[in-house]
Amino acid sequence: MSKIVCRVTPVNGYDIPGLERWLEKQAAKGLIFAMTVGVFTLFERKAPVSLRFHLEPAPDKPDRTDPELNALYEEAGWQYLGLFRSSFAVFSTENREAQAHTDPEVWSYALKRFFRRKLLGGVGLAILNFVLLSFFWSSRFDLFELRYFWAEALAAGFVPWALAALGLALADLAYLHGLFVLWRLHRRTKRDLPMTPAPGSHLSGVLAALSAIPLFLVAVELIFLFATHGYFPYDLADSNFVTLTEIEGEDFRLTGDRMHNMDYISHGDTPLTPENWFFQQWGTSRVFSEGGSLDDIPHLEINITRYLLPAAAEHRVWEWESWGRGGYRDLESACDLDQIRFCEDEYLDGTRTYYLILRRGGAVLRVEYQGEQDITRFLSRFAEMIDSL
Repeated sequence: MSKIVCRVTPVNGYDIPGLERWLEKQAAKGLIFAMTVGVFTLFERKAPVSLRFHLEPAPDKPDRTDPELNALYEEAGWQYLGLFRSSFAVFSTENREAQAHTDPEVWSYALKRFFRRKLLGGVGLAILNFVLLSFFWSSRFDLFELRYFWAEALAAGFVPWALAALGLALADLAYLHGLFVLWRLHRRTKRDLPMTPAPGSHLSGVLAALSAIPLFLVAVELIFLFATHGYFPYDLADSNFVTLTEIEGEDFRLTGDRMHNMDYISHGDTPLTPENWFFQQWGTSRVFSEGGSLDDIPHLEINITRYLLPAAAEHRVWEWESWGRGGYRDLESACDLDQIRFCEDEYLDGTRTYYLILRRGGAVLRVEYQGEQDITRFLSRFAEMIDSL
């Protein structure tokens, strides 16, 4: 069995009486304080012992230690165990009569230092709130329409934004509660009142620990994005994607505009967002060189999203249908697809646009095609595309 045991610190880092009582309870279980790492406290597993603990404000030095002070406490029967978050020196003793007294001037100076550190931490936390929430925010999801278009929001990156918002909200609450505990400690020492555990002191420790879970997942997402950009395009030639030339015929001329005539497949995938693909091709037209409307130019657009849960893909089908003017109908089941939805839109100038939505499991594919061909003839090819992803 390992001699080192890790525990989440459930008490606020400035609630000295609460921390001392908690450390005493751990010692009675055979866990002796060793050090702290963030919201965690590390203990050495030993034989259970009844100990008293005293937390002394750590000196304002680079290593936060004072050998002379430690020696004075050892002469009084205390043993120096280490630092608690660089804020306090931790002393323990088995002698119930041993005395420990913190100099008022030391307390006054330490409290001012703690307040400065806490306020600077608040500025850093505010910056982190702004940076993370701005980075993950997308105009593609609307919080007021989230209950209707939640599958689209998932594809737009709602999960990392929501996790960042949750983690930061918990961290903000823990910070505010910690500020309250520090203010209470300052008030009681200024009035020469005995130190007692702060009400709800365990709250900030729990909030800080809970905030670490979503923020860790967000950190993984950020590392992945900065390392790979979450974008993995690949060549069209080896993709097995249906092309506009395949639908219209080899003699069909495509535009020379590379943005509207992709020779690659746009592909995105991150740990917290559904995998997605996008591809489009347009026919040649003077519009691309001289400007004008693209509405009457033959084109093909393909969007594919693969969700972890089939229910999300099924809801995405409904969302895509909601974009248009209605008129979607089921086609006869084919190619082992779970859903086949088809819609035809005809405009006043006689131009027709066809929409085809296919779903198999958690993968959903949407095709937008404008032209004169029967797009339903390519159902098997679109099904092959899904299989090849």
